[in-house]
Amino acid sequence: MRQFALKAEGQSFNCDTDGRVLDSANVIGTWTTTSDNKIRIIRQVGGETEVPVQWRFNESNQLTLTQGGTVVFTAINTPQGLPRYRLVKNALVVDPDGDGDFEFTLSCRWGMDAAGTLKVSISGIASTIDGFIEDSRSRFRYQFFDKQLANFPSSLVFSGTWERITKGGDDKSIQLHFKLDDPSLEDSASPLNLPAVVKVDPARNHLVLIYQSRSNGERRLEFQGALEIKPNWTVSFRIADSKEGGVKKSRIDVETTFEWDHAQGKLALFVGREKRPGAQVIEVGGALQAQFKNGSLAWTFAYRNSTAGGQSLMTIATAVEFTFENNAIWIEYTQSGKSRKINITAKVLQENFVVSGGVEIAQDPQGRHLGAFIGVSF
Repeated sequence: MRQFALKAEGQSFNCDTDGRVLDSANVIGTWTTTSDNKIRIIRQVGGETEVPVQWRFNESNQLTLTQGGTVVFTAINTPQGLPRYRLVKNALVVDPDGDGDFEFTLSCRWGMDAAGTLKVSISGIASTIDGFIEDSRSRFRYQFFDKQLANFPSSLVFSGTWERITKGGDDKSIQLHFKLDDPSLEDSASPLNLPAVVKVDPARNHLVLIYQSRSNGERRLEFQGALEIKPNWTVSFRIADSKEGGVKKSRIDVETTFEWDHAQGKLALFVGREKRPGAQVIEVGGALQAQFKNGSLAWTFAYRNSTAGGQSLMTIATAVEFTFENNAIWIEYTQSGKSRKINITAKVLQENFVVSGGVEIAQDPQGRHLGAFIGVSF
């Protein structure tokens, strides 16, 4: 238990971290905070007093309380107790000594800079918390240490939903924003945007953020849920509700462009409806398969459709035919009802030709057969 002194109405009030208020020796009441972040002293006799104060986090990630320009209290880690922080409806709830017998609430506005450092504004007083984003269950969980005694991190789990950012129609990458349940609690000048593009983890087939935090090295935010690849190559990520709270069910749709030249045995997709310079490439884990059925070759892709398991099969192309024209090898196929034709000469290796078996290359004067293509053997 620690104490701090506040002056109001010509007298001094000694407030302690278990919520009591004392005069020089005796308990005379309790204290809490108001909706506008003042301290309210509730006397046992004589009514209530509201004391204007200022709250901010210092450079050591410690919450400070200031009155009249002087810091009167700093919530610090000590061997006897650690302050605890949590969010309730995105308001900051503070247990100043971590013993669980008293908490107070501060109304805040939240933001984030481009490096992923959390910005907090309490009654218009802005400060930063130097920490990192990390979670394995899709939550926007921000963790930070008291830099003077960094034994256990504090953890803030925000409540809201994930949504995709498309800046001015730029859809070349997957960037995510966290939309708070009450959007007015977000600093519009510093929105809660993740500090890097999110990728697809091909081992789990869902989104993942991997980035370098300013002071805490590489960090990882893993999303849980399901993946669906649609015939028009829209990749839909469904982010599941977190049982621990924080994130609500979200859906991220990413239009992509698939090109045979970039498959190489893996499904690599360019983000965007059209392939553009600098477009992000995502890789979905799975297996390409070639199947003969009724005299026609079909190409399919079997992939894991959920972080909880399960498999889906999508058709990449049907009526596939390999031809030799103008001294080059071409592939003709139907994809989503449209006929396509691509020169694949550069993707065919000499050792993939066989004398018998495989797929015959039509109009090839040498009568060659293709034994393998893009990681699939025939």
